[in-house]
Amino acid sequence: MMYGCLKELSENKTLYYHSTFGRQYSHLTEEGKDPAIEILEEFVHKIREAEEQAYEERKKKDTFDALKGDSK
Repeated sequence: MMYGCLKELSENKTLYYHSTFGRQYSHLTEEGKDPAIEILEEFVHKIREAEEQAYEERKKKDTFDALKGDSK
């Protein structure tokens, strides 16, 4: 999903300048910086949510295992 968003951004010439001379000449335009930051912030937030949910699920599993006597 993130790949697709960044690919779309990179294909928009008003948001990203791509140089055939190399990476050092390619860059986000001023108009492209805010959308790129928004994409990054959204995905960082989703990563944190997923990590927190996984942590909560592990805690529940460990608690139930300990109560059943199946603790590691």
